[in-house]
Amino acid sequence: MKAVILAAGVGSRLRPITLEKPKPAIEVNGASILEHQLRAYGDAGIDEVYVVTGYMSGDVRSVCKRVEKDLDGVTIETIKNDIYANTENMYSLYITESELRGEEFLLSNGDVVFDRSIPDGMVSESNEASYIACDPANYSQESMKIAVEDDRVDRISKNIEEGDAFASSIDLYYFNAAFSKRLFQEIEQNSKNESSYSGWTEKVIDDLLGDSNLSVRPYSIGEKNWVEIDDRSDLLYADRTFAPDVKLGDKEAVFFDLDGTLYLGDSPVDGAMEVVKSLKSSGVELYYISNNSSGWKDQYAAKLESMGIEANPDDIILSTDGVINYLKNADATETYVVGTEAMRDAIESEAINPVSDSPSHVVVGFDKELTYEKIRKAALMIQNGAEFLVAHQDEVCPTSAGNIPDCGSMAALFETATDQNPDRIFGKPNEEMLTHIIQEKGYTSDDIAIVGDRLQTEIALAERLGCDSICTLSGDATREGIEASSIAPTVILESVGGLSEFI
Repeated sequence: MKAVILAAGVGSRLRPITLEKPKPAIEVNGASILEHQLRAYGDAGIDEVYVVTGYMSGDVRSVCKRVEKDLDGVTIETIKNDIYANTENMYSLYITESELRGEEFLLSNGDVVFDRSIPDGMVSESNEASYIACDPANYSQESMKIAVEDDRVDRISKNIEEGDAFASSIDLYYFNAAFSKRLFQEIEQNSKNESSYSGWTEKVIDDLLGDSNLSVRPYSIGEKNWVEIDDRSDLLYADRTFAPDVKLGDKEAVFFDLDGTLYLGDSPVDGAMEVVKSLKSSGVELYYISNNSSGWKDQYAAKLESMGIEANPDDIILSTDGVINYLKNADATETYVVGTEAMRDAIESEAINPVSDSPSHVVVGFDKELTYEKIRKAALMIQNGAEFLVAHQDEVCPTSAGNIPDCGSMAALFETATDQNPDRIFGKPNEEMLTHIIQEKGYTSDDIAIVGDRLQTEIALAERLGCDSICTLSGDATREGIEASSIAPTVILESVGGLSEFI
C-alpha cells in the first residue's frame, strides 16, 4: 500500500509564519502537520509514502528524513514540483504518476491534521470501492463538500449548498487500482486539452464520479478530529483540538500570571473571572505570580478583587519576594532601590534600608516613578562596587494600549551606563520563584500547571519544573513566536477564557 502527500504550496495566508518555514512543517501539539500524517500512514501499515515538495522543499525533506528513522518498514520519498508557484495540486499529483498509476493509494493534502486512526480505518475497507474521508457533522464554506446518492459519492465541490451536502471532505482519499488508473488518465487528458497543469485534483475526481464503473463511497470519520489549516484561526483551532488531555480541575494547584494573562492594564481578560471561580469550585489551589515589582501583594490582591477575581495577599507571589529573601540571606541592611514606593516599603518592612547612600546592593525593579536622579545615583553606586540586582528580566509590560518598558529595559540602561552585567536576576523563569511553595505543599510536577503569556518566563519556568503549561496569546506571546521558539507550551490558547474547555 502506498500514499502520497501533496505538500508543495506556499501557505501565504499563514504569513509571517510561512516566511520562516513551510506550512507542512508548522507544529500542532508538538509535531508538524506533515509528521502527523506520516505517522498516521505508518500506523495504517503503509509501505511507501511519496511527499511532493515545492516551497522550502529542503525543510520538508528534513521532516521526512527525521520521521522516516522512527517508522520501521516505511519508506518516505520526496518528489519536487519545480513549478509549484504556477501550478495547483493536480500537477503535484501528476508528477507521481510513474509510482502510483494503476495502484491503490491514499492521497492527502499537506495542510490537514487528522486523527491518526482514520487512514487505518480506510485501508481496512474493501478495495472494490474507493473512499473519500468525510465529516457529516461539519459543513464548512472553505472545505470541499460531497453529495451522496445510494451510498455513492456523486459530486465533490466547494460549491455544494448545505442542504445538498452529505458531509465535508477532510482532504483524505483512498483510491483503488481501477480509480487510480482512470485518475491519472483523466489528469493527462485534461492537461492536454487545457494546455496547462494549473487545475485542481478535486475537479478531476468530480468528473470521474459520474462513471458507474467507478464506485466511490463516503468514509465517515464519526466523532474523530480533523482540521484543515489555511489561516491563523485554523491553526489556533487545531492547537485547541489536538491539545493534550490536560485536566486542570484535577490539579492540586494552578499558578496564574497576572499582566497579559488575567488582565491587561486595568481591564480583566474576558472569561478570567469565570475560569478562576470554576477552578476554585473544583478544589484547586490558585496562586497569582508576577514579575512586576512595581506593587506589593495587598495592591495586587485588591486589583484582582476589583475585577471579581477572589484573591488575598497570601496568594500573590512576586519577584520582589526573591529579592527580599536574597538580601536577608546576605544579611544586607543597606541598599539602594530603583523602584516604586511600594517596592521600597516592602523591602523596608524587612528592616532593610532601601535608600542608603552607601549600599551593599543596588536593586533595579519596574520603577513607574523613575527619575534621572535615581538613575544617576544607582549607576555610580554600581560602579563603586555595590552588587547589581535586577528584580526580573521582562523587557516590556503588556497593557491594553500596547507594550511599555519594563524592568528588563530599565536594567539594560544600567548595563550600558556601567558596562556591567547584573550579578543576579530574580523572578520567572527561575525555579525558586515557586519551589518554596511546591516544597511546603508537597506538590509534584504532575500536581501543578502554570498559565502565562510569555514563553521566556512562565512557560520556561514550567519547562524547568517539568509541569504542564498553558500559553495565552493575550499578552506578550504570539503564535509566530511560539512556532520559532524551542520553548514548547503544553497548550496554546488565544486567551485565558479558553481554559474552561480544560477544567
